[in-house]
Amino acid sequence: MIRLSFFLLLLIVGCNSEKKSNQIEEYYMHVDGRDTARLRLVSFENRFYGKYTHTKGGVTPVVGEINGDIKGDTLIGDNHYRPYRWKEKKRAPIVLLKKGNTYLEGYGKMIEFMGVLTYIEWTIKFNKPKRIFKPTGKFEE
Repeated sequence: MIRLSFFLLLLIVGCNSEKKSNQIEEYYMHVDGRDTARLRLVSFENRFYGKYTHTKGGVTPVVGEINGDIKGDTLIGDNHYRPYRWKEKKRAPIVLLKKGNTYLEGYGKMIEFMGVLTYIEWTIKFNKPKRIFKPTGKFEE
């Protein structure tokens, strides 16, 4: 019985460490005057998830959880966040383009599909990005 428990424990630890080795965790920040946006990205295979924090002028930050798909150098997904002083969470689309060691936050026309807002793919633009995220060493709130 002890041998079986030890074997199962080794198997679980071994499987978990393999998954983490395939993940890449990165931290980015955008500063514009008193507005600050922070981005924590964890990517693996063709998916990503993370945390998006936006602080406007020293007010309480709006914190969201992001996730979605990686298509080449573009991350397309959504941001599930709670606006300042709201009870329920909202969902908004997010699109990021990897350019060198930075990420550009793009924009486009939105459509609601099955109750979720998404960008129409052929309308996504990065020529005048909303934010330019530069790499940082860590994620602070």
